[in-house]
Amino acid sequence: MKIANHYLLLFIILIVGLKLEAQEKTSKEQVLETMFKATEFMVEKASTNGGYVWYYMPDFSRQWGEMEAYKTMIWMQGAGTIGMGHLFLDAYRATKNEYYYEAAQKAAAAVIWGQSHEGGWNYMVDFAGDRSLKQWYNTIGKNGWRLEEFQHYYGNSTFDDDVTTDATRFLLRMYLEKMDPSYKPALDKAINFILISQYPNGGWYSKVPFNV
Repeated sequence: MKIANHYLLLFIILIVGLKLEAQEKTSKEQVLETMFKATEFMVEKASTNGGYVWYYMPDFSRQWGEMEAYKTMIWMQGAGTIGMGHLFLDAYRATKNEYYYEAAQKAAAAVIWGQSHEGGWNYMVDFAGDRSLKQWYNTIGKNGWRLEEFQHYYGNSTFDDDVTTDATRFLLRMYLEKMDPSYKPALDKAINFILISQYPNGGWYSKVPFNV
């Protein structure tokens, strides 16, 4: 029985392998179609002024970054705006489909809009302005358990979670992709911010100006 079972297992593996091989013959077209469909959905349905949060309800009635977000807000770190921007650029490089580059441009515009006066970025951006953002901190943010960075409004920039550095990296990629000079001012401002924020010993604090 053990030998028979081994042969049966090998037979199943062979059948599965043949099915996978057949699927691979059409996988490129399927991948491209699915990738474009997903991108189109994100750009046309999920995006807020070119930016993104992390999670959405199916009907878009609610949305979240690291915490629940207003509909006027986008998130910077993780799977939010910067991550989507990198993804769009990767898709453009792989396919040369201009739609992906245009999606990356929209994400970059949202990133630049959210850049602080000093040159860095906070975790989130609220297109409704500081009054709306402060209201978020005073209601949703202050109830963030063990998320002290969201419990008070400081108006600062952060290196935590790779926010400012990854935003800078994304803008650098946008600039280098087509040598578009329109990205140079925000990029230079971000690099200068990183340099002036460095401590004499070579390191960086997570928030600038120092708060939490």
